[in-house]
Amino acid sequence: MIDLASGGALEAAAWKIKNLEDFEARLERAALRSDEQAHAHETAALVIYESALMKSGRTVDEVRELVRRFKETFEDEEEALTIPRASGIMNVEGVEWFFGDESLRTLTGQLLGQFQHRVAQYNYVDEREVLRRWANGYDTRLFIRRRIYETEPIVGVIEGLNLRLIQYLRVAAGGDTVVPGPEISRVLVSLGVLDQGSAGDDYAVLGAAENLALRLELPAPIVGEILAELATQDRLDFPEPPPEATEAETAEPTVAGDEIGEGGTDRESVRPSPDERAKRKAARREPDRGDEPTRVQDPQAKDAPGTREEGGGERPTPAPPETGPEDAPGKEGEDPRS
Repeated sequence: MIDLASGGALEAAAWKIKNLEDFEARLERAALRSDEQAHAHETAALVIYESALMKSGRTVDEVRELVRRFKETFEDEEEALTIPRASGIMNVEGVEWFFGDESLRTLTGQLLGQFQHRVAQYNYVDEREVLRRWANGYDTRLFIRRRIYETEPIVGVIEGLNLRLIQYLRVAAGGDTVVPGPEISRVLVSLGVLDQGSAGDDYAVLGAAENLALRLELPAPIVGEILAELATQDRLDFPEPPPEATEAETAEPTVAGDEIGEGGTDRESVRPSPDERAKRKAARREPDRGDEPTRVQDPQAKDAPGTREEGGGERPTPAPPETGPEDAPGKEGEDPRS
């Protein structure tokens, strides 16, 4: 991975976005779009269905319109559109629900089957919650972080799903991530957090976008919406931060991906604040730290320091017990006083 974090590149990029003249309006629009999508993706079976249809190459609007018509056609107030029910419907209905592509029907059926098995592993957990847990799960993030999503045991093993489709499914399922693509990549390059040579690497794009979301302290899907909106502009002009805004955290440069992995998605580790790092450095510079043995380390040492009393003084070393004639050694059974 490229050294993005050193020199404060990510911090500078976050500053540029936050200091856009219309940042608040952009943030509000992104949050509204993200909220709308969350409401539109309340049914687990339709989330899986929509994600499979995205492989068709149709636009997002076309795919969502077909999903909407499917829902209106088969939704029943008395019987929920669960994963098993949706799977049964799709097995008997025609390929018109898959843009006339039989391979999309097969792909959708495989995805529904995988998550049906996943749901069966939980007791009394809603299907939508199972999808959300999968999308944000450590194992899922780890497989993508290590660039081996093809071996991820739920959807990675299904032939025909690439990284972007898996990321689309994760975002639709409620995952805190983004969908990499050329539009987002272009904005990240302009912000200076992605090298031009890595612009076509979806893993690098994903890692840079999620790192930026950390610096902005915003959910990754909202940051993804902001970046996607910026990508629609012909020219990308960002304000330049003052020097002090880019000097932070340059004393300990890190490699992008250290915090969330090379492929992003691992958001467990958080970099310490500048104050915390200063305290740690001061502790390391403290003189004679740990050089003096304690009574716990060597309780028999003659020169071990005395234990301090609560009042601030030092407890004196106890004197040896006094001995008398009665303590002298004698033969067994013999009165030592005789």
